[in-house]
Amino acid sequence: MQADTIGLDPIPERSRGWVVTIDGPEISRLSARYRAEGVIGEDEWENVVATAARVLGQCPDPRGPPGSKTGLAIGKVQSGKTTSYTALIALAADNGYRITVVLAGTKNPLLEQTDVRLRHYLDTTRRAIVGFKNPDPVDVVTIVGVLQGGGHALLTALKHHARIDNLAAVISSADLRHYPVLLIDDEGDEASLNTRFRSDEQSSTYRSIIRMRATIPLHGYLAYTATPQANLLIPAIDDLSPDFCTLVQPGHGYCGGSIFFGEDRDRYLREIPDADVPEEEEEPGVPRSLQQALAVFFVGSAVRRLRGETQDLHSMLVHTSHRRVGHDATQAALRTLIDLWKERLLLPDGDPAREGLIQLFKEAHEDLSRSVRGIVPWVEVLSQVRQEVRLVEIWMVNSLPLGRDPVTTPFHLRNNVFVGGNMLGRGVTIDGLAVTYITRRAKRETNADTMEQRARWFGYKTAYLDLCRIFVTHQLKEEYSGLLEHEDDFWDALSRNESQGVPLRDWRRIFFLASGTELNPTRSNVARYRRFRPRGWDSQTRAILDPDASAANVHVAHQFFTTHPGELRQFGHLVHRVAPRVPIREVIDDLLGQMDFGSTWDGAYYCEYLTRLSIAGTLPEIDVLLMEDGHVRTRSPDDQGRYNPFQGRNREPGDPLFYPGDQHLNDERPQVQVHIVHPIVTGIPDDFSTTFVGINIPSGDPRFDLRYVVRVDVE
Repeated sequence: MQADTIGLDPIPERSRGWVVTIDGPEISRLSARYRAEGVIGEDEWENVVATAARVLGQCPDPRGPPGSKTGLAIGKVQSGKTTSYTALIALAADNGYRITVVLAGTKNPLLEQTDVRLRHYLDTTRRAIVGFKNPDPVDVVTIVGVLQGGGHALLTALKHHARIDNLAAVISSADLRHYPVLLIDDEGDEASLNTRFRSDEQSSTYRSIIRMRATIPLHGYLAYTATPQANLLIPAIDDLSPDFCTLVQPGHGYCGGSIFFGEDRDRYLREIPDADVPEEEEEPGVPRSLQQALAVFFVGSAVRRLRGETQDLHSMLVHTSHRRVGHDATQAALRTLIDLWKERLLLPDGDPAREGLIQLFKEAHEDLSRSVRGIVPWVEVLSQVRQEVRLVEIWMVNSLPLGRDPVTTPFHLRNNVFVGGNMLGRGVTIDGLAVTYITRRAKRETNADTMEQRARWFGYKTAYLDLCRIFVTHQLKEEYSGLLEHEDDFWDALSRNESQGVPLRDWRRIFFLASGTELNPTRSNVARYRRFRPRGWDSQTRAILDPDASAANVHVAHQFFTTHPGELRQFGHLVHRVAPRVPIREVIDDLLGQMDFGSTWDGAYYCEYLTRLSIAGTLPEIDVLLMEDGHVRTRSPDDQGRYNPFQGRNREPGDPLFYPGDQHLNDERPQVQVHIVHPIVTGIPDDFSTTFVGINIPSGDPRFDLRYVVRVDVE
């Protein structure tokens, strides 16, 4: 390591955490174990530790007074979040946290997988860190013994209200409640959030987490997820709304959305014809496109063996239905087809049935030749394919009696095809996954976070990326491409705010959704959100009546036009001050970002929106007008107390009193208008003035025709 301690730069002093030691015994042992097993490179490991230290440093100092913090650690799908929080646990043990709780998913196989992995890498056999799975109050005496002996207690549990209630009983016992605790919620957007908030009730798992946290005087709660949309969109007053956020960057060799759905997507994607997608009530079969996917799978396996990857598993995922009965039928159809292929491959040369199958494999070889460098000659591949077809198992992954879970399934053969639905989603890593065939989606609207979690083909696949193929419908292809823009957008925004030290609670939750898709950011039963799509003129309609806030806003407006004087221009019979082409950053820093809009307008969201347009180069600058050069205009409210700050059109051209109207001064260009207004309100002094701001985003310009959703907070 390059330093003994790590501070949290570039987070500014006002939000900097305590200093985290990164050369303690547990993190050093973990580092040695990873190096010995060749799991991760030295440079990547230093980044993992630095990120974990940054996360821990924003949690309460375990040597400090009681308190709690809620954090959000965001990774990418299949990018190694478990490695990140394993390092976090080691750092916590080295820095004074005595107990770590890991809520390890909602399914027992995932709990088992996480528990085994943590025990292995943290080497719990040494007794410095001692593991307890699904602990009960009867374990308190043993846990106390571990802690009194100087050890660290690692408690892993199923994310289920009964198990969490047991955890709360353990941690809140008189002998344990004074210890500092680190809570890690793996897949923290799943089950943990309140799914009954709309009825002013609490869902069972959410209620149990909140109760458990209430029993711990000093703790940090960290939700790890690759799909944070729900965590970021829940109301700020929610107990699980994050105080801070850290991005967990993927390591070298990660293959995510930018690989499979970016500029080079046609290298890996193959479209499934609509005719090959059965209706939900139809009996599933093996359409031509699925046969092509199977052929690519077997040819790819043959190539891997011929180039020396003899010990690696080779896997395929078939995800076509959420109905378990459909999985059973698909598994049976695939087994029947492969048995038929085995028979046909034994037929003599020239047999039409055999030649048709050979042609299918040859087409698969030609497909892979487009991406595989130095492709193995077809003759050699054909000989190897015969063996690969014999060495395959078809697994049904679901909760039916004959179904398997994807974590504990014992692999007997090197080629494995998985057929399933929800159990092949969140948190599951399929070793050697090379070919995916997916048609499943919601019939109407679907959620971005749910779709992202189904992308099991993401991961560290550089070694055999050239053999990977994703078979999707045209609609799914476009939606996953849109998801790439969606994810890149909020990652860029969060990175910008993190690097600038902007507190997460001050970041305006604004999520881009690609046009042409029917995606929502997350489930409507966990968060309120609404569409934000600037088109044409928008302005404040409620007056800021607080004297101090209004005076401050007026001062900000005059100060801005002092430093950006522009020029006076005649528009009909009125004269306005125009500051042309002001850089967006200055408009935000010196004007909009300095004004207090209260809850009267989306000013803060406009700041974020304009920032994104500026960063993208779409709108680097904008015209800003001070209407009538700051002279006070009088405005009356309507019956609902709303104001229209814009002055309308008056007379006709050529008339001395002609005026085209405030909303027609922009020449179809983006524009900001600042109005100094005296609102007609009973009890307001005659000399009272306040500001109204209006923004025009031309609705006919496709560069600005962007779709966003924003959080709806409950005050």
